[in-house]
Amino acid sequence: MVKRGRRPKGEYPEKKRVFASRIREDTWEMLQWAATRSGRSVSQEFEHQLRRGLDEDKRTEDTFGDSRTFALMKIAAMAAVGSSLLSAKHSKAHWTSNVEAFDRALEAIVAALNIFRPHELIAADLRTGSPQLGAPTLDLVRQIQAADPARSLDKMSKRQRAMLRLKDELGELADRPGRAMEAKKQKAKRRNT
Repeated sequence: MVKRGRRPKGEYPEKKRVFASRIREDTWEMLQWAATRSGRSVSQEFEHQLRRGLDEDKRTEDTFGDSRTFALMKIAAMAAVGSSLLSAKHSKAHWTSNVEAFDRALEAIVAALNIFRPHELIAADLRTGSPQLGAPTLDLVRQIQAADPARSLDKMSKRQRAMLRLKDELGELADRPGRAMEAKKQKAKRRNT
């Protein structure tokens, strides 16, 4: 006769599947910390976090269509907020409360989205806006591209974790700005030769 373990407790008592997986030490420590904080067992916390993440992914798809579109909208929002910080005059006011700040934010949003434009469709030039608007957006893209999933979570800042999440959500789109810039350089080089 097969010996059975104890009955599952907690929020999910109908558990039937046993799931074994390897995780990194820092992830295990964060899971233990979350379980202690919530009063759940590590197994219950694991399922809670997993279900929450899967539910969040589903909500993102239902609201934005897919995670890539959501990631691009987050980048556009960062560009809009960042553009208001470029002006000392309006930096304390929300970008939607002033015509100049709104126009600057709109230019920053368009510039941010243009960076991800498919390079087959790029007309004569890749436009990233003025150097003032293009530089913060390009810096953000570089941070996303540099995000390292192998780095320990407890050694990452909140910003670095956000960049890692954006890199994951963007998928292959994260590398598109670099490819587009390279295509632009190649095109300029051909004109000069």
